[in-house]
Amino acid sequence: MLFVWIALWFTSALLLVANRKNPAGRWLSLVSFCGGMGALASILEGWIVSLFETGQIDAAAERLLRILQRACSWMSYYGLPYSFLCFASAYNHEVIPTRFTKRLPLFLVILPLGMLALPIAKGYPVHFKILAIWAIPYFVIGLVLLLAKRSVHPMERRAHAILTIAVFPVILIAFTMNFVLPLFGVYGMWRYNVWPITVAFIIFIVALFNFGFLGVQLLIERRQLNFSLRAITSGTAMLNHAIKNDIGKIKLFSDKINRTAEANQELREDIRVITSATTHIESLIRSVHERTQELRLQPERIKLSSLVHEQLQALEPQTIAGHITVHAQYDEQAEAVADLAQTSEALSNVILNAIEAMPAGGELTVKVFGGKRGSTIEVRDTGSGIDKEHIKKVVEPFFTTKSGKAMNFGLGLAYCYQLMNRQGGELRIQSQVGIGTVVRFHFPSIKQIKGVS
Repeated sequence: MLFVWIALWFTSALLLVANRKNPAGRWLSLVSFCGGMGALASILEGWIVSLFETGQIDAAAERLLRILQRACSWMSYYGLPYSFLCFASAYNHEVIPTRFTKRLPLFLVILPLGMLALPIAKGYPVHFKILAIWAIPYFVIGLVLLLAKRSVHPMERRAHAILTIAVFPVILIAFTMNFVLPLFGVYGMWRYNVWPITVAFIIFIVALFNFGFLGVQLLIERRQLNFSLRAITSGTAMLNHAIKNDIGKIKLFSDKINRTAEANQELREDIRVITSATTHIESLIRSVHERTQELRLQPERIKLSSLVHEQLQALEPQTIAGHITVHAQYDEQAEAVADLAQTSEALSNVILNAIEAMPAGGELTVKVFGGKRGSTIEVRDTGSGIDKEHIKKVVEPFFTTKSGKAMNFGLGLAYCYQLMNRQGGELRIQSQVGIGTVVRFHFPSIKQIKGVS
C-alpha cells in the first residue's frame, strides 16, 4: 500500500500544481488525494498494530493514532464519491446548466458532511449501508457523465480516450470493492485495488510524456515556450536597437566617403556594396524583431468565415500559380473574440506554409466550424508532411524545416502559437509524412470570455 499512497499523492500534486486553473484537473487531483488517504489508513493500521504489540506506544498513543486513521478512512470513503462526481460534472460540464455549475459542489457535499454526524461504526470504518444510499448514485452518475463526454476535435477525442482508460476501470473497481461488496458481507477487498491503481498510474505517466493528460503536458510545453519567447523578445529588442545604431553610423560615414570619392569609380562601387549590405542586415533584423516583439492585442468580436474568405482571396494568385485546388467549408455562425489584424497574419502564414508544402500542386482544405466549447479554423494540405520527431518542435522559435530559403527564420509558427496562447486559444498541429499536415486554430467560446457582449 505504500506504493499506492505515494503514486496517488504524486499524481494528485502534479495535477494540482501543473493545471490548477482547470476545474476538472483540480477535482481529479482531489479524487487521487482521497484515494491516497485510503492507502494511508491501511498503512497506519499496520504501524499501529506493530507499535502497540512491541510496546513502543501505550494505550493513549494508540487511541490518538486510531483517531488519525479513522479520519483518513472517512476522507477516503466520503471524499472519493463526492470528488469523483464533482470531477465528472466539471469534465462534462456541457450537459449541466451553467447556473448549477458553481452551486453543484456545495449541494453534493451535504450528504458526505452528514455522515460525520453519525455515531462511530463499531468494528467497521464506516456505516456501509447508510453510505451506499448516496455514494453508489454518486459513482454511477459520475461514470455515466465520464462516458457520455463528446469531443469535437481529434486531439480532444484522443485525450478523452486516454483519460477514460486511466480513470474509468480503477474507479469502477474501487467502487465495487470498497462500497458494493461490503453490503454483502465481503470486507477487506480494498487490498486488491493496488493492481488497477498501479496500471492507471503507469497509463498516466506514459500518457503524460507522450500525449498529455488533462492538459498537463500542454501547460508544461506552454511554460517552456513562453519562457523562450520572452527571452527572445528581450534579446531581439536589444539586438535590434544596437544594430540600428551601428547601421546608422555605417550609413553616415559611407555617405560621407561617397561624397569625397566622386572621381574614384571603384571606391564608389565599394561604397554601394556596403550600403546595400547594411540595408539587407537592417531588413533582416527588422523582420526578426517584428515576429518576436511582445504582442499588443486589440480583441474584437469577429466572424471567422469572413476572416478565412478574405485570406483565401488574397492568396488566390499563389494557389492558382501552384496548381492547388482550394476547398472551403464555412460555418457562418462561428465567431471568436480575437485581434483581427494579427489573427489574419497568423492564418495567412499557415496557409502560405501549406502552399509551399505542395510545390507540385495538391489540395488545400480550409474549414470553419463552431460548437459549445468554441470555434475552430482548420487548414489541411496534401503536402510533404512533417517528420514525427519534428512535429513538437515546429512551434519553437528559430526551428525550421525550410533550410536554405531566404528570409526564413523559423518564427512563423512560433508567432502563431504565441498569438493563440495570448488569446486564450490553442494552436494544434498534426502531420504525417507523404500525406499532409493539419493546423487548427481553436478559439474559446465567447461565453467563456468575460466582458464580451
